[in-house]
Amino acid sequence: MLRPMFVGPDGRVVPHPLQAAGPTATVDLAGLARLFATPVLFGEFAPSSYWHGVELVWPYPQPASSGGGDLGGTFAAAVARCVRNADQVAVALSGGIDSLAVLWHVLALDPAPPVHAFTANLVDDTRVPAATVVVRQLDDLGLSKRVALHVVEPDRCMVAPGWSAYGPRMDALPAVNATIARLAAQAGANVLLSGNGADELVSVPRYAVAEVAAVHGWRAARQYLADMAGAGHGRTGEYAALAARMLPASARTRAYAAVTWPEWCVPRASPVLARKWRDDALTWARQWVIDILDGHTVARRSWAAAYARDCWWPRAYLPPSGPIIEASPFCDQDFVAAVCAKPLGERYDPVGRSPYLRVKGMVAALFPTDVRARLPATKRYYTQALARAYAGPIAVPTAAAVGLLDPAAVAATECIATKMTTAAVEAWLSGAVAAGADAAR
Repeated sequence: MLRPMFVGPDGRVVPHPLQAAGPTATVDLAGLARLFATPVLFGEFAPSSYWHGVELVWPYPQPASSGGGDLGGTFAAAVARCVRNADQVAVALSGGIDSLAVLWHVLALDPAPPVHAFTANLVDDTRVPAATVVVRQLDDLGLSKRVALHVVEPDRCMVAPGWSAYGPRMDALPAVNATIARLAAQAGANVLLSGNGADELVSVPRYAVAEVAAVHGWRAARQYLADMAGAGHGRTGEYAALAARMLPASARTRAYAAVTWPEWCVPRASPVLARKWRDDALTWARQWVIDILDGHTVARRSWAAAYARDCWWPRAYLPPSGPIIEASPFCDQDFVAAVCAKPLGERYDPVGRSPYLRVKGMVAALFPTDVRARLPATKRYYTQALARAYAGPIAVPTAAAVGLLDPAAVAATECIATKMTTAAVEAWLSGAVAAGADAAR
C-alpha cells in the first residue's frame, strides 16, 4: 500500500512519524492549523507532518514502464497481496461499483477465502437505505450465498477509532468505520478491504474531451460531453479546456486554477482557527498552491492531466481504525503505477449503459464482460446522512486549551467540512496528550 515516509532531524527516512520525532515528540500545532486553510480544508489530505522537526514525504509512484499492461490482472494481483495469509476476509460495501469490484476479485481467488461483507446502512439522498442497495447487488451478481452480509446501523456506532501518530483521521464517519473494523475482527476476518481511492484514481477526469477523442474517437467524445454536462462547469468547462490547449503552459495553468479551484487563488483560513495560527496557515497554503501550479506548468499538463493529478495527489493515509488490517487494492503501489501509465481517455467507456458506468469505465472493466450488464447504473450520494451525522455541537476542550481553535467559532460554524476536520483534530489532539506528547507549543 502507498504510505507516507518521514524525515527527522537526523535526516533518516523512516516509515513512522515517531521514529523520526525521536524520544521527545512534540505536536506541531502549526501543522494541524494548516488543515483549516483552503485548499486543505476541502481536499482532505495531510498538509505536512504533525510533529515538530519531522518532514512528511508524500508517496507518488512513477507510471509503470510497461505502459500499464493488463489492468485487470494487476488489480487481481493487488487483491491477492491484500489478503495473503488471511484465513477470512471482510469487505466494506458502500453500494457503488468500486467496493463491489474488490468483493468480486476476492471471491475469484482460488481458493476463495470465507468472506464477510459489511455495509453501513446509511440512507442515501434518494431515501434508499444502503443495505437495500447492497442486497440487490449481491442478488444481481449471484453472490448472496457466497458472502455473509452484516448490516451496521450508523446510529448504533459508538466505537472510537484507535489513536495513531500518523495524524487526525480524515474519513467522513470514523465511528462507523471503527465499528465495522471491530465487528469484522470479531467475525474472524484478518483483513478489511474497501474501494477507497477509486473515485480519485480511476474515474475519468473533467476536461478530458480531447483525451477521450484520442482513444475512442470523436463520437465517443460527444458522448463524454453529454455525460459531463452536470459536472463542474459542464460543457462550458470542457470547451474552455479545449481552447486552453492553445495557450502557453503558464497561462493554461493559471486559467485551469481560476476555473477549477477558485479557492486556491485566494486561500482562506476557517474562522474556527485561533487568530495566532492563521497567518502561518495561509503562508503555507499560498506556497503550496504556487508549487502545485508550477509543477503543472513545468510538466505542460493539459487541464485534464492537471485535474487527474490534483484529485489523487497528495493522498491522505488512513491507518487502521480498529484491531484489524485495513487496505484498498486501488491504493496498491503497482496498481496505481499501472493506472498512471494509461492514457486518461482509457478511463472512459463509451459503450457503458449509463453515465455512471461510462465515467467509471476503468472500474467496470475489472468485471467480466457478461457481468457488466448487471452492475449498478447510478452513483449514490450520502450528503444528507453526512450532514445529520455532524448536526450537533462539537466540543473542543483540548484544541481550545492549547490555543489552536476558537470554541465560540466552532459552535457557530455550519460548514460540514469544517466540522469534520474539527472533530478529527480534537480527537487526535486529546489522544496525543493522553499518549504523553507535548502539545503546549
